[in-house]
Amino acid sequence: MPQSPSSLPDLADLESDATESVVESVFGNGWPDRGQFSLQEPEVEEEANGWEVVNIKSSRSSSFSESHDKGKNEEDLMVGCLDPSCEKIFGPGEQRLRCSLCGFFFCHRHLRKWPVIFSSDCPGNSFLDSLNLPKSNPVLLCSECRFELLPERLELTQLMEEILQLKKLPLAALKQKDDALIEYSATSSALDVFRERREDCAVYNRHGQLLALEASEVDSENFPLSVRWKVRASARQLLLRLLDQLRRSLRPWTDAERDWVFGLARELVEQDICWLAQIFRQTHWDRIREAKSCAELLERVHRDNKLPGREALQLLSTLGRNAFSAASVLGERPLGLLAVHAAHSIKAMGAAEVACCLELLLDAAHELGSAGATGGCRAILGPLLALAKEDAAPNRALCNEYFWALEARAEAMAQQRRETTTYADTWPSVALQELLKALPQDIELGLLRQHSWVRHLERGDYDCCKFEPAWGEERMFPLAVWPPYRSCLGLEFKPRKAESKSAPVIARCCFHDSTISETARVTSSAMRPSSREVALRRKSSGLLLKKDVGMHKEQQVGNTLRLLELYIWQDKELQKLLQDECLAFEDVRATYTIVMTGPGTAMLEFIDGARTLREVRTGTGLDRSVLGTVLLFSPGEKGTLLTFLRAHNGKPDLAKALARLSFTAAVSAVLSFVAGLGDRHHENFMVTVDGRLVHVDFGYALGREPLDSLLIHFAVQGGRPATTIQYDELFEALGSDLLDRIFWPVVRKAFLRVRQHPGLLAEMFYTALLKDRPKAKEKFWRDAQGFVARSCVTAMPTASAERFIHSLLLQCTRQERGAQLRDELKGLRLGEKTSEAVSKAWQKAGSGTRAAAGLAAEVVSGPAMHQVRSAAQHVAFDLMEGVRGLFETSRGVG
Repeated sequence: MPQSPSSLPDLADLESDATESVVESVFGNGWPDRGQFSLQEPEVEEEANGWEVVNIKSSRSSSFSESHDKGKNEEDLMVGCLDPSCEKIFGPGEQRLRCSLCGFFFCHRHLRKWPVIFSSDCPGNSFLDSLNLPKSNPVLLCSECRFELLPERLELTQLMEEILQLKKLPLAALKQKDDALIEYSATSSALDVFRERREDCAVYNRHGQLLALEASEVDSENFPLSVRWKVRASARQLLLRLLDQLRRSLRPWTDAERDWVFGLARELVEQDICWLAQIFRQTHWDRIREAKSCAELLERVHRDNKLPGREALQLLSTLGRNAFSAASVLGERPLGLLAVHAAHSIKAMGAAEVACCLELLLDAAHELGSAGATGGCRAILGPLLALAKEDAAPNRALCNEYFWALEARAEAMAQQRRETTTYADTWPSVALQELLKALPQDIELGLLRQHSWVRHLERGDYDCCKFEPAWGEERMFPLAVWPPYRSCLGLEFKPRKAESKSAPVIARCCFHDSTISETARVTSSAMRPSSREVALRRKSSGLLLKKDVGMHKEQQVGNTLRLLELYIWQDKELQKLLQDECLAFEDVRATYTIVMTGPGTAMLEFIDGARTLREVRTGTGLDRSVLGTVLLFSPGEKGTLLTFLRAHNGKPDLAKALARLSFTAAVSAVLSFVAGLGDRHHENFMVTVDGRLVHVDFGYALGREPLDSLLIHFAVQGGRPATTIQYDELFEALGSDLLDRIFWPVVRKAFLRVRQHPGLLAEMFYTALLKDRPKAKEKFWRDAQGFVARSCVTAMPTASAERFIHSLLLQCTRQERGAQLRDELKGLRLGEKTSEAVSKAWQKAGSGTRAAAGLAAEVVSGPAMHQVRSAAQHVAFDLMEGVRGLFETSRGVG
C-alpha cells in the first residue's frame, strides 16, 4: 500500500545523498511478466517527457464489449457512497459494498439485507441475465433498488415467471397500472398514511404517485395488497428500468434484448424520439430485416417532421459507419434516401452547434459517397451550404470553418489521388467551389485572401504577411479562429516559436473590430480592462499555427469540448446563476477554436491576456503586466492565481474575475474528466487577466497519458487522479463561499448536462479516433463506446450520478501531490535530459517489467493490480534516480 504523500520524498530529499534510502523505503518492486506492451514516442507531443505506453495486443474496451455487468466499468471511479443523501468517501483499503441488483457501491448504512428465496428450478433465460437479478444470498439492496423488489420475502422463481409473461406485452400494456394500484393511489387516506412514513414504507415514482409499499411495514388489514400483485409490480418496474437503461446504454445489446426492443420499436420511438438513434446504433446493418425496420422507422418520423437535429447527427454518423453494409442490403439509392431524411433536420440546428460537428458530418458524407450513395453525400452538404450562406454572426463563423474543413480534405485527397478518380475522391473540391460560388463576392474575396495569407504564413514567408506594405485595411480579411466581427490586417511582428518542440508558431496580428468605434478604443477609462479590452487597446491579437501528425485528433477533441460547453450553458439553472453574477456566456467561455488547414496543420485561437499557470506561479517574463503595471511579485518569486488576478483587477473588477474563475474552473474540470485529458501539467493550464481558466493542448486525450506522468502519480499516491483541478490555488483564490455557491453547483449541473448526450458524445469521440486508421472502424467504435460509458456512467441513475461526480472530483483534490511534483520537475526546463532519465528508467526495468505499463492503456484490473502498482513504483525509483542527475545537471547549468 502506498504511503501517504506527507511521507514521500520531495525535491529537497531528491537533492540529498540520502535519496536512495528514502526512495527504497517508499517504492516496492516485483513485476508480472506479460510482455504485451511497448514504449513509443507520442504522435502529438515530442517533448522530452512525452513518452507513452501503448497496448499493442488488446483493445482498451474489450471487457466493455464482452461484459454486460452493470457498474463494472466505472468501478475504479467510484470513490464514495452513491446514495444522494450520503457524503461518505471511501478511504484506502476500506471495504466497499456492492448492491446486488444495480452493482454500484454504497456504504454499509445505505445497503439493507433483503430476503430472497432461491430455487433450483429457476427458469433459465438469457433475457433474465440482463436484469442482473441476485444469484445467491445474502442480497444487499440500495434504496433505489428496494423500490423494485417489493415483497418482504421474494420468491425469485415467481418473479422470473412474471417477468417472462410481462415481456410479451406491448409497451402500452406494460406501462399500464393494475386496477388495484389505481384504486389505492387514488385513496386520499392511504396517501396520507404513506406520506407520513414515506422513507420507511412508501415507494413513489418521479411524479409523486404511489407505486407500491413494503408489506412488512404496513398493516395488511388496512392495505390488503396480494403478494401476487407485488411480484407483478416488481416485475413491471424491473422491465421498465431495463428499458430506460437500454435507451441510455452504449454497450451492445444481447440477442434477447434486441428481440424485445425491436418488437416494441415503433411504440418506443413514438413516445421518445431518442430511441431512434439508439436503435440505429444497435442494428446489424448486414441483416436485411433489421435494416428495413430502421428504414421504416426513419421514414415515419420524417413524415411527421419529428426528428431533432441532434438525433439526426447520430443517425448520419451511424449510416456513414455502416454505409457499405447498408448499401449491400438496402441498395445505394435507398441508403441515400435515408441520409436525405436525416440531413433534412440539420437545417433547424444552430450554426454554432453545427460548426462543432463538421468533421462528423463530413466523415459521414465521405463514407456514403464511397459506398455509392452519392445522394446521401450531397444531402449532407446541402444543409451545410445553406447555413453557411446566412448573414448572422454564428453563420459567418461556420462559413469560415466549413471553408477550411473542405480545403483540408481536398488537399489530403489530392495527395492520395489515383489516376482514375470517382466522386468519392473529388467531392471536397467540388463542395469547396460550390461554397465560393454561393457566397457574395466580398465574402468570397475575404476567404480567398485568408487562404493566401495563411499559406504564406505556413511556408514562413513572413514578409508577405506583414501589415505593410502587402495588407492593411484595404485588404482586410476574416480569420476562422477569430470572432466574425474581427478582421485581420496582417502581421504586426515576426512570429515567434514557443520553447517546446511541438509548440505552435505564435503570430501577432493587427485587426479591425467592427463592433467598437475608434474613439471607444482609445478613450476607454478602465484602468484594468478585461482580456478582450486589452486586445482592443493594443489593436492587435494573435493566432497560433501548429503542425503535427496527430493534429486531427486534437482538433476533434477540441470541437467536442466546444459542443459540450454549448450544451452545458443551455441549462436554465446555470443560466440563472450566470445572470445573478452579471455575466454572459462569452465571459466564462472555457474552450477555444481549432481549425484544420491541411492534413497535419491547424490554426488555433489565441487567448488574449492569458498566461500559463507556470508563468503565474513563477513570474517568468511577467515582471510587468500587459498594460505596464508592476505585478505583486517579482520574477522568480512564488505567485498564485489570487495574486495574478489582483495585479490585473481593481477592487470593483476583482469580484467578477473570481466569479469567472469559479465558473470556468468548474466547467473545465468536468470537460477534462469527460474527455480524458492527460498530461495536465502547469503549462497546459492558462488563466486570463479577467479570470478565465482554460485547458490547452489536447494531444493526450481519451485516457492517454505520458509515461513519466503515470509513473510519478503511482509512485507518489498509488494511482493517477481522474483529472487535475489545481484545487489548492482555487481554494485560496475563491474561498469556501464561491466554491459552495458557484463551483460545486456548476460541476454537478454541468456533468448532468453532458451525460444526457452519451450517444452523440460517443460519435464525436469515434470521429476523433477514426482519423488514425480509417479501416479499424469496429475497434474504434468499441473504444469510443467504452470510454463514454465509463466517463458518463451511463448505467447510473441521475441522483447517483450527481453524487458520483461530486465525490470523484473531491477525491481528485486530495490526489494532487503527483501533479505538483511533476510540475516542479518540469520547472527544471532541462528538455532532453528529462527524456534521457525516463528512457534509462524504462530500459533498466527490462522487457518483462514493462507489463506494468498496462495501467496506461487501462487494461489491467483485478488481483494483478497490486502487482502492477508495485511494478510502477519500482520503475519510478529508477526515474527518481535519474532525477538526481537532473539536479546535478541543473547546478552545473546554473
